[in-house]
Amino acid sequence: MKTNNKKVFKAGRKVEPKPKRTSLISLRLTEEEKEVWEAKAEEAGLGNNLSKFIRYCVENRHIAPPAPAINSDTYAELGRIGNNINQIAYAINRAVKMGEPVNTSLAEIEALKPLLQEVKLQLLGMPFQYNPLKNVEK
Repeated sequence: MKTNNKKVFKAGRKVEPKPKRTSLISLRLTEEEKEVWEAKAEEAGLGNNLSKFIRYCVENRHIAPPAPAINSDTYAELGRIGNNINQIAYAINRAVKMGEPVNTSLAEIEALKPLLQEVKLQLLGMPFQYNPLKNVEK
């Protein structure tokens, strides 16, 4: 009687088994909310698997750490400054439409908006890269 001692090689790479998910988190939704979430899961290509959809949403979202109080105050002040700039821009646009003379260049004010946004995001600890060529008309 002959025994077969040949080694068998499997093609492909070795895959570690996924750990079994044993922890359960309960979440209550209305029927309408559940239907909306299932539709969003379908749109995302995850079927109607809400667990996979929720896991995907949570794991792929950047959650910034809370900003220090001083940054929050500065952020609020920058928001007020930005609002003032918007009001100035509105007044200039209105004057131009009515044919009235304007002493300030609208381009100078528009150039401040992305800079204000960059400062706001930096204060919140979020990355932002200003690209001056992004807003240039082609």
